[in-house]
Amino acid sequence: MIRHNFGYKLMALAVAFALWSYVNAERNPQARKTFTVPIEVVHVANGYAAEPDVRDANVTVQGTKATVEAINREDVVATIDVAGMNRRNTTYAAVKVEPRIKETEGDLDMSVSPKTVGVHMEALGDQRLPVEVRFPSVPPLGYAYSNPIITPAGVSISGRVSEVARVKRVILTLPSRMSGKSIDGTFPVAALDAKGAVVTGVRLDASQVRLKLALVEVPATKRVIVSPDVTGSPAVPGKVTRVDAEPSLVTLQGKPAVLAAISTIDTDPVNIDGVAITTTYEVGLRLPRDVTTTDGNKVRVTVRISPPGE
Repeated sequence: MIRHNFGYKLMALAVAFALWSYVNAERNPQARKTFTVPIEVVHVANGYAAEPDVRDANVTVQGTKATVEAINREDVVATIDVAGMNRRNTTYAAVKVEPRIKETEGDLDMSVSPKTVGVHMEALGDQRLPVEVRFPSVPPLGYAYSNPIITPAGVSISGRVSEVARVKRVILTLPSRMSGKSIDGTFPVAALDAKGAVVTGVRLDASQVRLKLALVEVPATKRVIVSPDVTGSPAVPGKVTRVDAEPSLVTLQGKPAVLAAISTIDTDPVNIDGVAITTTYEVGLRLPRDVTTTDGNKVRVTVRISPPGE
């Protein structure tokens, strides 16, 4: 009986299934929606950081239209579980991506792309470095910066061991508009590698520090010629043939504006009235007010006199 008119029976069954599917689809229409969501890394061991090669996953959800349309992007989660990865300084592995809907009612079919992603796991480390001040220009002539007072004086750098090892200096760079002034303010700091490039993959426990820096006046220096002041006349018939100063140049120290107007420095008067032979005198320098010399305040002046008959 079963095989009698088998073809007709099979056809009838197919028609019945198609009719059932049509009626069911009309009563419970199906829908599909794809969400792009960030990949979350879970079960990262203490003291480690895990970074996936791919940041986002496409999660496709299929089910009844009412159920699918009720799902928002915030309800969709894509995770990778790194609990089974080896805990060495650095390790790399491909890990399965698991899609999930936070809260929903009804049956859903889910698929995810990519199905697996590579994960780089690395131990965390830290180091502490002093903060250095970088000046965009030199202070004005006659001025200098005092020793900077930085609070805090050092900054802790933390992150993946490979990135922390790249940091060689922590720098506070003064804005150019601050040059030539006393400073008391808060400024950002940056972690730099050996080539002076900013290392972005680390964290600083203080992103800003306070800097107090005074601009103080300092003496300028200038080398000038010693000009002996010789007065009087030697004994007749002697003549002055030459006057030498030892040293012939001295270094003056004082305010830049004062030194700018000085090209020579006079000695105290050397009186040679009635002197008949070459004579050496130790005399002082006539220094302007607020000007000193680093070479001593006295020089030796030799007045050479030709003997009678020459």
